[in-house]
Amino acid sequence: MVSIREILSLERFSNFKLINKNGNIDREVTSVDITETPDVKDYTSEHTILLTTAMNFKDDPKGLIKFIDGINEVPVAALGIKLSRFIHTLDQAVIDHADSLNFPLIEIPDNWKLGQATHSIATYISNDETEKLYYALEVQQRMNSMLIKEFSVERMLNQLSQFLRLPLMLINPFYKVEEVSNHFTNNQKLYKENLRYFNDIYLPEKKDASRDFNSKYAVFEVPAFSYFPYYLVVSNLDSISYPFSHLAIEQAINSLSFAIYKNSRIRATEQEDVNLLFGSIINSSDGSPINLESHPDFFERYHLKDSSYYQVIICGIDSTSDIENSEYVNERYQLTFEWLQSVLVTLDPNISIFGFGDSNKFAILLQDRHEYYQAYCRHLQQEYKKYFKESLSFGIGNEVSEFSQIHTSFLEAQETFDISKDHGEKEFLEIYRPRNFEELLQLLPADKVRPFVISTLGELAFPANTKDKELKKTLQIYMDNQCDITKTSNEIFVHRNTVKYRINKCEEMLRVNVMDPVHSLNIRLALFISQHIQNT
Repeated sequence: MVSIREILSLERFSNFKLINKNGNIDREVTSVDITETPDVKDYTSEHTILLTTAMNFKDDPKGLIKFIDGINEVPVAALGIKLSRFIHTLDQAVIDHADSLNFPLIEIPDNWKLGQATHSIATYISNDETEKLYYALEVQQRMNSMLIKEFSVERMLNQLSQFLRLPLMLINPFYKVEEVSNHFTNNQKLYKENLRYFNDIYLPEKKDASRDFNSKYAVFEVPAFSYFPYYLVVSNLDSISYPFSHLAIEQAINSLSFAIYKNSRIRATEQEDVNLLFGSIINSSDGSPINLESHPDFFERYHLKDSSYYQVIICGIDSTSDIENSEYVNERYQLTFEWLQSVLVTLDPNISIFGFGDSNKFAILLQDRHEYYQAYCRHLQQEYKKYFKESLSFGIGNEVSEFSQIHTSFLEAQETFDISKDHGEKEFLEIYRPRNFEELLQLLPADKVRPFVISTLGELAFPANTKDKELKKTLQIYMDNQCDITKTSNEIFVHRNTVKYRINKCEEMLRVNVMDPVHSLNIRLALFISQHIQNT
């Protein structure tokens, strides 16, 4: 970056003088132009040095102050005024106002023509940009060479750090340090300072963050993933030497992005083999097509171990109403998988994560007992929302003691998850429990069970008249009281003989003995189902 200070320090511009002592000469300069037009504000580029004779403001210091306000908003880098033509001295009010804005006013010597000054400054800026371009190309060539040689991301970061002579820290999309350059070896103070800057300064102002090469730190997004970038924290930028440029760091970031993405795809491909094995386990009728004891090395490679405790947890990403494109879904799946692995393996290296053909679900296999696993699932739900815009839900199967029973725990977890999801729930944590008869009945459509009710209860299935309704009610209470006439008569407040009469009448209509075990079971089921159908 070329600054006004750098230009004024050159021998050829030694006669150029800063008029106001509070003018900020560290402003960036990218171009130079001549103007004698008062309304040039709308036609001037940022970081331009404007050169003028100020003839329009010969006797108008207030107009010159207004002009300075306008170009400072652009922002223009500085205003160079040739004082020997129309204005020989600047009004003190103009100088004071420029000082209040830290806006530099530069005196162009009488022996310099404005055209000559414009050409000289533009030539210097052009040569500077050429040097920066060559430097950026050299960075690109070095990084590409490392890519071709399949250097690791860690090694590429160190090589780049040596070339730039700057400490570099790579942070993943979950705000955890992925790699650091050798500058951080045995330097915890530098490590903590970089993290503090990233967490306390950069992240809170992420959307508005600027990268000033005159500051000590800068953070650059590394777009290995379009929606979930990595971050490169660069330290000691204030000590960087020419011809370092933004373009040079961009070239390095492009190469780092490719290397990170390539490594992620390699991990994903390797994981697919693990997922296939897990798929064969959960889909096999005997629980496993391969004996665990006979192939311990094989299973260890796939993060499985011999244990007396296994439990499957289904972790799912809650769906949203937002339209999700395939690129986002694929990136979210891969990054969620890596995030789950990083946090769960830290908790217990024997916890394994698997995919099983659903881009929104993962299977977590516990191979050791964890007393507080539910609390940790809640913790995962809270943490996940810091990095992703969706939430997580969990369905938990029962623990099993045999490797061959893993598929049972999986099916329980899957069923538990799907039931809560079908009910429209989100961010849930549900543990499997066996279904009661009423819940099982809800899985059957009414038109499938109605014939059973009618064939069992006949006219009492869905009675229309009062007499049949009383008979059905008496039969229901009689069956609920285990065919005890006394309890039935007390509950419905009628004489015992009335109960006997009604039960005999029911047996005539049904043509069965209600005391018979088989008929009794069918009648109880039919009565329950008829009530359920009637209430839905």
